[in-house]
Amino acid sequence: METVMGRVGPLRWRSLFLAVVLLPAVAWGEQTAREVLKEQRDHRLWKEVGGCPGAERYLKAFPEGLHADEARECLAAEQVERQVERLLEECDAHLAAGRLSTAARGGNAVDCYGEVLSLDRGSREALSGLDRVMEEYGRRVRKALEGGRLERARGFLEKMAELNAESLEVMDLEDAIARAERDAAERKRAEAERERKAKEAEARRRAEAERKAKEAEERRRAEARKRQPGYMFRDCPGCPEMVVVREGRFRMGSTAGIDDERPVHEVTIARPFAVGVHEVTRGEFARFVSATGRSMGNRCRTYEDEDWEWRDGRHWKSPGFRQTDSHPVVCVYWDDAQAYVRWLSRKTGKAYRLPSESEWEYVARAGTTGPYHFGSSLSSSQANYGNNRGGTAPVGSYPANAFGLHDVHGNVWEWVEDCWNDSYNGAPSNGSAWESGRCEVRVLRGGSWDLEPGYLRSANRGWFTAGDRVINNGFRVARTLTP
Repeated sequence: METVMGRVGPLRWRSLFLAVVLLPAVAWGEQTAREVLKEQRDHRLWKEVGGCPGAERYLKAFPEGLHADEARECLAAEQVERQVERLLEECDAHLAAGRLSTAARGGNAVDCYGEVLSLDRGSREALSGLDRVMEEYGRRVRKALEGGRLERARGFLEKMAELNAESLEVMDLEDAIARAERDAAERKRAEAERERKAKEAEARRRAEAERKAKEAEERRRAEARKRQPGYMFRDCPGCPEMVVVREGRFRMGSTAGIDDERPVHEVTIARPFAVGVHEVTRGEFARFVSATGRSMGNRCRTYEDEDWEWRDGRHWKSPGFRQTDSHPVVCVYWDDAQAYVRWLSRKTGKAYRLPSESEWEYVARAGTTGPYHFGSSLSSSQANYGNNRGGTAPVGSYPANAFGLHDVHGNVWEWVEDCWNDSYNGAPSNGSAWESGRCEVRVLRGGSWDLEPGYLRSANRGWFTAGDRVINNGFRVARTLTP
């Protein structure tokens, strides 16, 4: 430690004892391991505390250690320095007059230079000159600069300037302090700028987090709404319009129908799901064909084996009939419908599928128990049947049922997921599709535009070979609702 009383002298006799006596003893194996470890800790701590700056800490650990004398000298010198500084700061000219000579010889500066210059000649001569005072002030300025205490450094410099303003050292130190002040100001400005940017970044982060949280909450609420019965939605532009159907129970089949509608049995739909408000339209199906390039090469079968396909605007029996994109798609076989729901699932990230046969009858009945959701009879104002329009009608042309579905009676037959079975013996009672039986043949529901009302009953069942395209076969989609 460099002090105003001069640098501390060399190590005392303990250090000499270590070098002359102790170390040879170690060489001869006369020193115990405990002592060696203690000395190692002694030297290591002295080095760790940095010598004089940590003398007090060292003495607390090793009051009789190898560096104890040196540490005490450091503390004594530091105490003298503090006493001299206190004396100078008090500017007591009378006390200074008796002590300045000793202080000057010890290398200490005089802060009370104004008072000193007013003393008698003998006291002034004790200083022997102002060069030592200037030197000490300069040392204090530099020390304050090293510690970053710029106000203290400038205070000492002002005192130097009052003694000798034209000193080159004063000018150099003035430049050094000015640079340090500029650097400090720049650091302060940079720190303020960093803090400003950090606050702005934090504000942006919080705003972004709030925005994402708000969007997530909106999505959660939107998904929650999509699980509310009666809620209608589209998962994408051009996707089929869907409606949420509540869970429930119903009696499937009919005792008044033919054998394939028996036995009547209870089915439980355990969870809400979504189903198409309308049958899939030609426009919706055209987007799928365009996007996938699916081959629709097989021509569509008619009752008179005429050449027709799903894109044709003409009709096999009515030359004046024209289809539009809002008409239900026909001339699609079961695999076409499956390919469409797979594409729709990939496009939206949602679980689209064909409804099961029991789901279809559940949504067609919409809580009713009669032959039709309208009641026990049907009129041409309620559904498209009996060839009364010469072909299909645009979807939504007739009133919806209580669940919000249009055209569950008539217009086109609708493919469902199930394999064909001749009766309900062994049929699932949980709303799932029946995936065993005659699976080369698939179930159709709802009747079509060219059939009589008996084929349009809620319980009526139809079937067709899965690989055939027919002019009055279409489909409606369903979607599983995730939690």
